[in-house]
Amino acid sequence: MPKHVLTRKSKYTARQMFDMAADVAQYSKFLPLVDESETYDYGNDDKGVSRFKGRLLVKKDSLKIRETFISDVVADENALTIISTASNGPVKKLVNAWKFTDLPQGGSQSELVLEYEVKNLAMRLMISASSGILMDKLTEAFEKRADEL
Repeated sequence: MPKHVLTRKSKYTARQMFDMAADVAQYSKFLPLVDESETYDYGNDDKGVSRFKGRLLVKKDSLKIRETFISDVVADENALTIISTASNGPVKKLVNAWKFTDLPQGGSQSELVLEYEVKNLAMRLMISASSGILMDKLTEAFEKRADEL
């Protein structure tokens, strides 16, 4: 299963970046290719861990891609980690793991680990050919969103 790791520094705190990444329902407002986003089936424990389902509709008309991803999301506000796992629709498996860490000089570092195995040939080709670009665009979109908030 292909695995990509992207680490990026930000002027925002780890908590600010975590809060934005955990707000899956807002993804369609700022992430490229995400046409719709929603969350449901929330559950929280007393240790700061939230569990919910997230649904994203990903569209790329020029490649005739229109796919829905439903993920199980675990967001740990104490560890500042988010793990999202999908195994439906066009993917055999898709795991996104975020970790946010404050830096001593200010700001934070975000690490995104993406592991995937897709069923759809068009989606596989798109991801394989442009995974680095897609990950850069994804993190840039989060930074731009943070600037707007």
